[in-house]
Formats: sequence, structure tokens, C-alpha cells
Amino acid sequence: MSGVTLEIEALEDIDQTIDDLFAIYQKEGRTDLFEEMCPYFGTLWPAGRVLAQYLSDRPLPIRNHGENRGENHKARILEVGCGLAVPSLYLAKRGLLVEATDLHPDVPLFLERNRALNGLRQPQFLSLDWRSSLDLPTWDLILASDVLYDKTQPESLLEFLSRAVAPGGRVILADPGRTYVEGFFDAATQRGFRVKTEGLFGVLIGELTRDMLS
Repeated sequence: MSGVTLEIEALEDIDQTIDDLFAIYQKEGRTDLFEEMCPYFGTLWPAGRVLAQYLSDRPLPIRNHGENRGENHKARILEVGCGLAVPSLYLAKRGLLVEATDLHPDVPLFLERNRALNGLRQPQFLSLDWRSSLDLPTWDLILASDVLYDKTQPESLLEFLSRAVAPGGRVILADPGRTYVEGFFDAATQRGFRVKTEGLFGVLIGELTRDMLS
């Protein structure tokens, strides 16, 4: 990735980890918690790797924000559903200010370890649930990879983005071709985002842009 090398600690065997965790919850009679606590975050999914590659292959879409919003403005970047946060770690390696968020409680631990492995102080972990957060700051760039795997997610994510993307800001979303992604892009257009898509290594990349006057 443009000369940037990352060292990432991940789960050694995600399938075995899932089986072991389910056995624990089954023994404790708490299988209702399994779906929310399933450690899908702990592996390097293709969409996350491709999103990091996409960011490295082209100029970042936030390059003019300093001019648009004042010389002292530092572009704010957020990765939602970050998992192992490879795109965020890549941008942090390039010196950008990045925050990352995910609902799984073990994500901050892995993020801390991977920051240490790469000698980074960024990204910072942000405790945020896009489904229910109301009082939000705004970000110049929001990243997401493989987050549209449930039928409720496109609507809740788009509602969040409509409030969280700064005027003139962008969203870059990478998806492996799940059922809900095309409907998500259609709905984003109806909400006033300009949408551009392209394929990269078998992953669909969508850029959503909010006009400066939004």
C-alpha cells in the first residue's frame, strides 16, 4: 500500500473461535447473546483490505478541506464497523487524524495492540452506536467495509451518515457484493448524496459525496 507496511494481530482461527464461543454460551444458557458477541471483527475480511488499498491508490478525497474550511481545520476521519481497523491504521500511518468505532467489546483491545505493533498513537477508539446516536459531531470522511450484512443496517447507517457527514464530506464504503448494497446506494442518492461506484479486486467501492451547501 504505497510503501506502507502494517503488522496486524488477528484471531488465529476465526471459525474455531466462533465454535468455542458458541459452546461457552450454550453451556451457560446464554445463546441469545451469541449473535451480538460473535467475533467476526477478528479476521482480515477482503473488503477491509481492499478499502485500504483503494485509499492508497489515489489522492485522498479530503485533500482540499483545509482550503474550504480554514487553514487551521484538520480533517476528521471516522471508520464505522471497523473490526481490525486496517483502513484506519493505514491512514494513521500516513499521519492523519483518525477515529474508529465498532460495537464488539473486544475491538478496543485489538486496536490498542495493533497501534503498538505499528508504533502508532492513532486511530483512537470512539464509543458510538450508529443505530442510536443522536448528538453527533461531523466528519470529513467516513469509512466502512462489509457493514451491510443485515437488512436493518442500510437504513440505520444511512440515517447516521445523513447527520454525521460534514458539508462537502465523503463516505467511502467497500462491500463484497451483499444483498443490500445496491439498495443502499439508491437510497443514498434519494437522500441527496452523489454516488459513484467502481469494482476493485472483486469488491464494490462506493463513494458518497455531500455537497458543500448540505
